[in-house]
Amino acid sequence: MYDVVIVGAGPAGLMAARELPKTLSFIVIDSKEKIGLPLKCGEGVREKEFLHFFKHKDYGFVKNTVSSHKIIYGDLERTVRVNFLELDRPKFEQFLAEPIRKKIKLNTNCRDIKIKKDYAEIITNRGTIRAKLVILANGANYHFQKKLGLIKKDPDFVIGYGGIYKTHNINQDKFYYFFEKNKYGYLWIFPKSKDLANIGFGSLNDKNPKKTLNNLLRKHNINAEQKSEYAGTVSVSGPIKKTYSDRILVCGTAAGFVYAGTGEGIQFALESGRIVANIAMQAVAQNNLSENFLKRYKLTWKKAFGTSMQAGIIFKDIFYFAIRKNIAKIFRIPTEKELKSMVLEGKIPLKAKIFWYVMRLFGMLG
Repeated sequence: MYDVVIVGAGPAGLMAARELPKTLSFIVIDSKEKIGLPLKCGEGVREKEFLHFFKHKDYGFVKNTVSSHKIIYGDLERTVRVNFLELDRPKFEQFLAEPIRKKIKLNTNCRDIKIKKDYAEIITNRGTIRAKLVILANGANYHFQKKLGLIKKDPDFVIGYGGIYKTHNINQDKFYYFFEKNKYGYLWIFPKSKDLANIGFGSLNDKNPKKTLNNLLRKHNINAEQKSEYAGTVSVSGPIKKTYSDRILVCGTAAGFVYAGTGEGIQFALESGRIVANIAMQAVAQNNLSENFLKRYKLTWKKAFGTSMQAGIIFKDIFYFAIRKNIAKIFRIPTEKELKSMVLEGKIPLKAKIFWYVMRLFGMLG
């Protein structure tokens, strides 16, 4: 009988494990064979938030710092200045895992979770585990959330394909975002060095992102040679209906903690991992694993980044409306200050909020 079992060894699960006190008995289980692999994302994270967690950026897994973001949609080009870091995410996750590596059980696939009166039963390919509390941090897999009644239907998913590319004509000091008509997503190019970049394409409505990615690279004259590939999904519907239940807490992407307008998830994974560990510690210490006690988790994460989740949904809805209607001027309307406030601070400009409510009222969101 463990105090806590964490399902998922990504940033959220690993951060939660790092934050749990040593007085608790816990393990982290994951079906993958190696921490950090396979890679499934663009590896970008906001510098300010990264420094909040790790104090400095002088780590070997921090590959690049950029302050300029170039947005391209048709003939429109905009540049926004925000400091971001480009990581070697596998090495970053291995760094997160180092202090708790003896607590991690890989090649362990969670097949079912059953909530009993006095414990939770976690059924895996390697046997059954019992725990007082389960923390779900299993990424964009919503099987258990649905089974446990935390969601009624699957959220909207962006399907993405990308990889690490050797590049020859990309400015190392910029992140690039190429939006396309009728594609509810974007092509990203995130330089890792002067000749390497993480490049991918993700969309809500494209069933063959690999083909689209290759077409867009040719269209935009991006001279890039693919060295490795990845594919994955990310939820862009915002937080799931319930992030807690009897003996259950959900964090990271598994809880829908993704900025819907851009697909960013690393910082919210780290923050929710930290919060969920604190709530888990309180619950075990007081031997109260009830839904009524664990609801304080929602109150805490909403206070920490709930406005960012709402701003991300509004950001996504407005810009995808612009793409659907091919209204490029919507991309011009927000000032740089307004864009930064929506993305970085979760503050929604009044005109954006009004426009979004009008779209909802008249069924214009699609």
